[in-house]
Amino acid sequence: MKKRNMLCIKRKESLDVGHLILYNPYKNILSNFMELATKKEAKDFDPVAKVYHGLLSAPPEIREYYEALLGVTSYYQASKGGRGRYIEKKLASSFEFCSLDVKLSQIPFWLTYPAIHRKKGIFTLQGLSASEKKSIRRFHWDWIGEKDEETDLGSVIKNEKVMVLMEIKNRVDSGGTAARREIWTSQKFGVILDHLIEDKKIYRKHEEGEVKDFTFAEMLLHFDIHHLEMYIGILFDITDSPASIDADKRNGFYSSSKEGFNYLLSKMRDSKKFDIIDVDDEKLQVEVRHRLSGITIKCGALYGDEVTEKLFRQRTPVSDLLLLRYDDIWLSQLIAISERANLLKYGKNYTIIFRNLLIKDWNVRKLYDEFITSEGSEEALNNLVEYIIKKHSEIFPSELCSPSTEKDEYLADVIQFLGAVEA
Repeated sequence: MKKRNMLCIKRKESLDVGHLILYNPYKNILSNFMELATKKEAKDFDPVAKVYHGLLSAPPEIREYYEALLGVTSYYQASKGGRGRYIEKKLASSFEFCSLDVKLSQIPFWLTYPAIHRKKGIFTLQGLSASEKKSIRRFHWDWIGEKDEETDLGSVIKNEKVMVLMEIKNRVDSGGTAARREIWTSQKFGVILDHLIEDKKIYRKHEEGEVKDFTFAEMLLHFDIHHLEMYIGILFDITDSPASIDADKRNGFYSSSKEGFNYLLSKMRDSKKFDIIDVDDEKLQVEVRHRLSGITIKCGALYGDEVTEKLFRQRTPVSDLLLLRYDDIWLSQLIAISERANLLKYGKNYTIIFRNLLIKDWNVRKLYDEFITSEGSEEALNNLVEYIIKKHSEIFPSELCSPSTEKDEYLADVIQFLGAVEA
């Protein structure tokens, strides 16, 4: 028997934010896998789909397995499950002054209530308390601008009076040529630059019966921000090692970034609104001073560990973002496929048999509770499986067990899957 490393069997209240951003979507996915494993009606293919996917022409000896494979994997591939924003949420959860989804229109709220903004970004509006939601509704700043824009991450380093805005790319080959270029030009950095060049009033503050309008630069100075940094942060290369500029040149969209960077640099120069302090057009880095406000602005591309260094002012290996490695998804998906195949073929499986056994044997319930209470400890798992094999082995037919796995090992995996769902 193998003790699996299951996140969803752990007590939710004991988890830190970094684990919670995986726990909630994992729990939902596992619950749906369990539905597929125990209910035939959880997935049905219409006649056209059966023909298209080859269900009617699959050999009889593998037909149920193939249908189970299609049903379970199609659900998982269609499920977002928090995958799209995992890296951004992991970064935002790592440092208390970092926040997610920083919109230009919401920057005053972020700077006023950083903890609420961060919490909302990680857990959505549903994760906020009633008083926190009220703070959003009653916030006294209006957005009166026209070109709003959102950046993946932002951090404020108060002792340096710096705001950092960052657009994240997971790998050097993420996105495409146009998407990479547009970060610098028509979107993200380009929009922010337009607000600095145009210097129009885009915020309105209501306070004690008075109303005052602010430009983007004036708003930053109002919150004692004197330095603005904007970066595209690329985390990994195609081998999942920390990204580098050389890897971006070989396998990514460096040339598109350079086009966008050159456009941004030309726009700064042509506007006559900035003094150029420093330029490195190979590393795609520029530093300027906004003449009207005196705010310094850095803009550029970052790779690998440079991302955390600029975002948090400490160089943390980006590889640490991948350290949370759990068995929930791969194990539960494989068990769900096997169990659903048996459900379709025999009308039962180990999961259903075990659930019925829980009703009939108090000792099984007691040992199962000890297993869950211990957060899936190896000792508790062994005690439970050994008791079942000793007392009830005959109700778990060998034909319902994966042919490449011993009965006790397969049963242990089924129990760990179920425990992760029910804990």
